[in-house]
Amino acid sequence: MSEIVAFVGLATALSYVKVFSLPQGGSVTAGSMVPLIWLSLRRGPKIGLFACAVYGLVQLALEPFIFSPAQVLIDYPIAFGALGLAGFFSRWPTTRLRVPASVDKSIAIAFSVLFFAISCYELTQFAVMETLFFLWLFALTFLLLLWLYTPKPWKEPEEYRSNLIPALLGAAVGISGRFLAHFASGVWFFGPYAPPGMSPIVYSAIYNGSYIVPELIVTMYFMYLIAKSNVLRAYR
Repeated sequence: MSEIVAFVGLATALSYVKVFSLPQGGSVTAGSMVPLIWLSLRRGPKIGLFACAVYGLVQLALEPFIFSPAQVLIDYPIAFGALGLAGFFSRWPTTRLRVPASVDKSIAIAFSVLFFAISCYELTQFAVMETLFFLWLFALTFLLLLWLYTPKPWKEPEEYRSNLIPALLGAAVGISGRFLAHFASGVWFFGPYAPPGMSPIVYSAIYNGSYIVPELIVTMYFMYLIAKSNVLRAYR
């Protein structure tokens, strides 16, 4: 219970650091999904689903966007509760392998280019907060890249136990589940808001994807760092 309170509280605090918000609900935050995915991977689906559903109720209390009772149920406890699906990967067999340094460098380069490109795009849109956020991620990734290219005085182990695969898969499945819930809600309840001539299905996919996809990228990035640091199951 203490972990649930701590992780839900941290996720709630991070949810207030918004990169941008959309008029009908939904926003890109500074990794607010990371504590929930982390908890789900640590403790399994039962606790993960419960904690994430609780987080959804907290969001409902703090920032309600109410259209109908069914919409509230789908957009809050069900959508955020779906993040707990990551817990099904908590017992995924960790891979015993040695990840080549070239793979880490390639990932760091890819994220550096991605975050720099996004920050440049946001700058052209005069979005100050978004630009600063993605520039911060770029700087963090660039520092990681410099560390990877720095010669190490110690010898790398031939093989080690890595939680990288379950962490990334768990994050992808959990956030995809959240997207599907918001997508269904958008089709059923917010279809009338679609521009004339646009299908509610296309409208809901574009609207919800516009903030879920960046949130997925940010979450998977931080889960990558957590898994690589071998603290995913710390103090379990």
